[in-house]
Amino acid sequence: MSSISLKEFETLRGSEVSVLDSRPTNDFAQSHIKNTINASINGSFEYMASCFFNKDEKLILVCNTSSSAESFLRLESEGYTDLHIFHYDIWNKEISSLERFEAKNAKSYIGTMKDVSNAEDWELLHVKGVTSTPLKEVVINYKLVSDGDVLYCGNGHKSMAAVSYLRSKNIFTNDIIGGLSAMLVDAPDLEI
Repeated sequence: MSSISLKEFETLRGSEVSVLDSRPTNDFAQSHIKNTINASINGSFEYMASCFFNKDEKLILVCNTSSSAESFLRLESEGYTDLHIFHYDIWNKEISSLERFEAKNAKSYIGTMKDVSNAEDWELLHVKGVTSTPLKEVVINYKLVSDGDVLYCGNGHKSMAAVSYLRSKNIFTNDIIGGLSAMLVDAPDLEI
């Protein structure tokens, strides 16, 4: 397992090879390569990757140097067969960023919130009045979500994956940092 150079990355990207950024959600939100999809290695990494990518397609994994081996091995063990590692720290071109909303302000977004957790998790615990729109369904039909929607999930990993995916489709959404876990602590006035 070796990493590809910036030139190799640009060549593969130019031939429309898919890109998955496995860095933590906060790192991704602060700085990422435009139109890449985040599936944080700290979340349900393999599940999120499977929502977006087929196991036999060529895939570039954007990683921090410290987690590249883990990202590669976890997807390889799931049956992904054509993986290429790219270390984010050598990217020296234009970057994008995403604004995220703090959990303490969640009540002000109730009217535009969507929960992208798995349906089973939503049934167990969710913000009252917020509909279930699982990540897998968002990928199948991204028109379930609209510009301005505020997404959340259990801890913020699936919601960031959804936000990054939707940006690649020119749908501009935001998410709640820390998801439902953070809202339980920082927004006690929410009905859950």
